[in-house]
Amino acid sequence: MTGGSRAMTRLAPAALRPCMHCPWRSANQGKRHPGGWYTKANLRRLWAGLRRGEDMSCHPTDPSNPASADATTLECAGSLILKQREFMRFQRIAEENPGEDALGLYRRRHPRGLTRGGLLAVVERALLGGTPLIGAPEMTRPDLNEPGISAPNLAEW
Repeated sequence: MTGGSRAMTRLAPAALRPCMHCPWRSANQGKRHPGGWYTKANLRRLWAGLRRGEDMSCHPTDPSNPASADATTLECAGSLILKQREFMRFQRIAEENPGEDALGLYRRRHPRGLTRGGLLAVVERALLGGTPLIGAPEMTRPDLNEPGISAPNLAEW
């Protein structure tokens, strides 16, 4: 399964909670899957796009998944949780260090976190929602404290 740019399949808003098949569920990571959804290599590949501001489809609803032939393609709730958590980390750093280079501090403390483009994409989605201007669905506000959602090499929430 792929993450992708906003030009990929039009995504419907994410569910409030990640599905049981979500690759960002810690319990799934490392499990065998015919599509390789849960491998470290796939998670690194997916996060590489997410951290730069790409959106990701929910694997079971993605059109490239044979089981989803007529499903509505949803945004991945797990990926949205990870991106929103990272934005909150950045925001906390900015609030605690007024007048300093918040982006520089964030990047030093969280080198595998969101890039400048990734941070801007979260802000853009929060402010503009699901407008045709940015080609993304309205941003769901899932519970950032959802247990068991993680990505390799990201700080614990």
